[in-house]
Amino acid sequence: MSRRGKSKKPPVRTGDAYVRLLLSSGVPVPMCFCGDPCKVDVSVEEDTYRQRYWMCANCAFDPTPRQIRIGLLTPLPLCDFEQWIDTEIKEEDKSYMEMCKKWGVERRERVEKRHQEVAAEKERQEEQQRRLVAERREERERKLERVRHAKAAMEENPNALRKGKWPRCTQ
Repeated sequence: MSRRGKSKKPPVRTGDAYVRLLLSSGVPVPMCFCGDPCKVDVSVEEDTYRQRYWMCANCAFDPTPRQIRIGLLTPLPLCDFEQWIDTEIKEEDKSYMEMCKKWGVERRERVEKRHQEVAAEKERQEEQQRRLVAERREERERKLERVRHAKAAMEENPNALRKGKWPRCTQ
């Protein structure tokens, strides 16, 4: 009898990481070069999208991190057996691939346009920053010129400061 409040651990799946695809009954399963019965897989490549094929049951694949973590890995490939079951792509799969290509092109265009907008905005901000730096430099030069002018006026008339007279330094 199980205790209250205690949950059971989820069962750990073992075995093959591939999803088993069913075929109609009576289809003979070929043997691969290493002598094991083959398994069915579906292609995800563009030119053979969703076509079924026989492949070696020992063939390795790129596992997901979860499959690695829970140990659902297949051994290294012993042979590269591959035999196609479907020879043509279905019309709905063709139209789906065309839509995917179209969406990919549109997405690339949007991304490229966005990159151009960001680059233009960055250039505009840099230009604005350069203008601000130039304006500050000019303002500093004007102030330094006023200081030089005031110092020169003080050197001409050193008694002006004692008498409370300020040199005329405005332009």
